[in-house]
Amino acid sequence: MNVNAKIATVKELWNWRLRQSRQKVFVIENDQQYSYGEMAKLVAAKIKLLKACRIGQGDLVALQFELDVENVATILACIELGAVINPLNPHLDITEVENLVERFQPCAIISQASVRGRDTISNFKHLKHYQVEVNGDLKIFTRIKHGISPFTNKTGASAPVIVINTSGTSGLSKGVVLSNQNVLAAEIGYNAAFGINKHDMTLLVSGLYHAIGFHHGLISAMMAGSTMVLMKHYQVDEVAKLLLRLPITCIDSLPTIMYDLLFHVANIGQLRMLICGGDKIKTSLLVQAKKRNIPLYNCYGLTEAVPFSYTPSNYFAEHQAMTTAVTPITGVKVRIVKKQHVVEQKDVQGIIEVCGPVVFQGYLNNPEKTREAFDHGWLITGDLGHYNSDGLFEIDGRNSDKIIRGGENISAALVEEKIKSCQNIKEVAVLGVPDDRLGQRIGAIIVLNHSQLALNKTKLLAELQEQQVDKKLWPEKILIVDSLPKTANGKVKKYLLRKLLEGKK
Repeated sequence: MNVNAKIATVKELWNWRLRQSRQKVFVIENDQQYSYGEMAKLVAAKIKLLKACRIGQGDLVALQFELDVENVATILACIELGAVINPLNPHLDITEVENLVERFQPCAIISQASVRGRDTISNFKHLKHYQVEVNGDLKIFTRIKHGISPFTNKTGASAPVIVINTSGTSGLSKGVVLSNQNVLAAEIGYNAAFGINKHDMTLLVSGLYHAIGFHHGLISAMMAGSTMVLMKHYQVDEVAKLLLRLPITCIDSLPTIMYDLLFHVANIGQLRMLICGGDKIKTSLLVQAKKRNIPLYNCYGLTEAVPFSYTPSNYFAEHQAMTTAVTPITGVKVRIVKKQHVVEQKDVQGIIEVCGPVVFQGYLNNPEKTREAFDHGWLITGDLGHYNSDGLFEIDGRNSDKIIRGGENISAALVEEKIKSCQNIKEVAVLGVPDDRLGQRIGAIIVLNHSQLALNKTKLLAELQEQQVDKKLWPEKILIVDSLPKTANGKVKKYLLRKLLEGKK
């Protein structure tokens, strides 16, 4: 698709696509097909519902849905009305939900009842400052005092269209404000990089609260006039069945999903490529993909810049399918900085910084964090990288205390905080332990207050469960020690602890 100056917003893109491809299949869910035109009718019904809730131009609307047709229709209805969406992970715990509501103060919160019973907002009977009503399987909270949104007077390409929440690895989750320009520029670059076109059928296993699902699923499909297949609950056996039943050509997801596909799905059907983001691709995955004769491309970015680089197919082929090196997408610039100096030599590691139309506007209601994120107009990714001999850059890892488990960023500090609240814990150091499938698992090395009072993983997890700590923060390997090795400044030497956890259960 050639996006010209007349298409400046996601709303304009959606309406342009309707005129071009009304009869084309847009979404498939549970073998039921919805054309672009049929989806438009579902969107119209959702618009009536939103208007009845006084939702309009510039209003921030939080959405907590499973990945399904209703989710897609509600998002598009918000976009048609000019509302700014804030999709929420259906697995947020109560504390996370209450915190986000307090800081972001959305005009409305729409939550879908979950068949798994894990969505927290639908379980709320009351929410301070909001009135509640039930509409089918939806629970809708609308703010009693409908204040003036910070987005009300913003229109066109620079107007915000979505706020995506970060994983909160270094503290509270931040709301990444992305404009129409940010989103459209990202997917123009993405579709061009991977040759996404109207003949493609993409399987979505990442929710629309995630950049992969929203950008590389919904927006990419609208831009190309292609089809997306929705999977509400990921199961590798169900993926295998879908690949045999439907002409799926592309899956973009996390390394964990790639591992399942490549090692546990015998017949990959008509897949022409796999695209992987969220974490560094392990060599073992590249080797397996090569054996299966399916290209596994790296697509590197972050919530604040979705995406800004990719592995070119010609370069990938030249290196016998064994490279994760990336180059910037169209319109984006990347640099590597070490000790405040821009690095131009090969094999010198530094911090990756990026600028261009894909870079976010700022963090919602958090100007201080926004300022900290930039280096004179360049977004500081916090990731380490270096240039290779061909001038492409390689991602070497994170420059922060993160654990990347199954593509999800988890704060080691937050896990430490939760464990410290348990009985008989004097000190704890949490770190990522390498894992072939998940990338990393959560490991905890613990010093007890009273060593005579035994502690094992079963007892620790039972206490965390009693304290309603979400399972994603539970340690998977623990080790009890007498003391933690520290620097002269009192910082724990985690590099010395990593080997202690390997092989521990």
